[in-house]
Amino acid sequence: MKMNKLIAAIFFLGLGQIAFSQISIDGTNQTQTIDCKGDRVEVAGSGHDITLRGNCGKVVLQGVNNTVKVDGLLSVELAGSGNKLYYSKALSKNGKLPQSILGVDNKIIKRK
Repeated sequence: MKMNKLIAAIFFLGLGQIAFSQISIDGTNQTQTIDCKGDRVEVAGSGHDITLRGNCGKVVLQGVNNTVKVDGLLSVELAGSGNKLYYSKALSKNGKLPQSILGVDNKIIKRK
């Protein structure tokens, strides 16, 4: 019986890592297009131009003068200065985008 519980716990923990994967982008001046499958995304550094296709979880954007374009996301956190996040739809139940903005001249813009 203990072995079955151990196997179940290992299986559950393995699925948790898959379900909550994360995409990280760091450095400077990267241009990337990434397929987002519910992933959490962290962008740090400066001068990035990132396109996230599909639906993402939380997007964290930190640094200076980064631009991120997202199809759909659950929430966003911006910190730093001169960052811009463009999104098409908020995936929250009420359709509003939960957001936190710290820093100077950071913008969240809904695309039509």
